[in-house]
Amino acid sequence: MKTKAFAELTGVSVRTLQYYDEIDLLKPALVNEQGHRFYDAGSFSQMFVILSLKNMGMSLADIHQYVNQRDFNIQVFIEAEKRRAEAELVHLQLRLLRLSRLQEQLSDKQEIMPTLLPLFSQLANDTALTPAQMENLTKPSDRQLGFNLVEWREFIENLTFCWEHKLTIRDKKAMACVRYWKERVLDAHHIHEDQVTLAEHYYRDHPDQAFGMTAETYAYLMKLMRDDEDAK
Repeated sequence: MKTKAFAELTGVSVRTLQYYDEIDLLKPALVNEQGHRFYDAGSFSQMFVILSLKNMGMSLADIHQYVNQRDFNIQVFIEAEKRRAEAELVHLQLRLLRLSRLQEQLSDKQEIMPTLLPLFSQLANDTALTPAQMENLTKPSDRQLGFNLVEWREFIENLTFCWEHKLTIRDKKAMACVRYWKERVLDAHHIHEDQVTLAEHYYRDHPDQAFGMTAETYAYLMKLMRDDEDAK
């Protein structure tokens, strides 16, 4: 059988057959003087094995070892693939749970606040939310939420500067950070006390996803907030 017909029969492309030939995974049964490849029943049987193992997640390198009987332990492979499949299944289940929990909180007149949406990625993972906390992550959708990226970047830069220089609430720059956090974050988005605690954990555990905020600068900001309240 010529290459094109064999490709159509097995459901792979001609280029795939050429590649398998190049890597010595599936050699043609015959190559004539003109360089045309031909495949036979043995080729079909070997392709069936290759495709079956590939569908189970085996890499071409492992398949090459297996079909050529080069010290490849199929039992070890099966156990490893089972563990990988189980991990993927758990991940999908968590994803389904997170989406379901989000859906439960939404109605025609509700939406999740964009500033707190990343917290939902941790549901059923390392963040346990009470029903009250879940409720506080929603808001009426008749308000337009705005976010000024330039202002946020300036806030992060000022906050980091204040933290590094250990400025107190008496410093104007530190006070400006507190004012920004109160007016542009807490008050603007109706942040509940429970959500402040969640944010603290989030900034601590996920600094790469906190848009410049770190566990240290957040803790420092919270101290400034407490000092400001004590000073009143």
